Amino acid sequence: MKETKIQFSSAEMELLSNGDIILTKNKALQKIRTLFEEVQSIQTEFLQHQPSVFRKELFTIPGKISKGENYLGLPYLILDHPRNFGAGNLFAIRTMFWWGNFFSSTLHLSGEYLAFKKEIIKNFILLKGEFYIGINKDPWMHHFEINNYKKIGELTENEFEMICERSDHIKIAAKHPLDNWENATKNLMERWMIYLKICGLIT
Repeated sequence: MKETKIQFSSAEMELLSNGDIILTKNKALQKIRTLFEEVQSIQTEFLQHQPSVFRKELFTIPGKISKGENYLGLPYLILDHPRNFGAGNLFAIRTMFWWGNFFSSTLHLSGEYLAFKKEIIKNFILLKGEFYIGINKDPWMHHFEINNYKKIGELTENEFEMICERSDHIKIAAKHPLDNWENATKNLMERWMIYLKICGLIT
């Protein structure tokens, strides 16, 4: 039998030999999941006590938390609420934890829901601070590199409007640093409400 040509670095061997690393990772991800469950509960309670929410049918499908191990090689957790995916028509607000990077909150529209872009364009001033707009043709990229997002504050109002008008999907996003996790629930909820506001769903 031939000897294997596989070689492990000392760092790789240290990881392979240490089961506590994976156990700690699993515990940390469970805590992030609990955080997302809290966010979803607050969102649901908010909707139940907001008689002025327009188009409540967008929220009939319950939110969903999902996880994966390989977004650009790293684990992630996602909360989609609301989540309307189908037949080219997409209306979703996606809250994401990406291991080693950030929390993010993204409004994602396509198809018939691009009708909300008129309201979004009107809210340019509100979005100028910390928000980004997607410029990538691939709607499922979530990193904040320059080929994926542009900071809205670095655009003129006309440039922002042009991106909204010309794209076959709209993504508005913001990120939150992991080292400020204590404020993540509040921050993610505030951005979620801003997305509802810029679509004209709440006042």
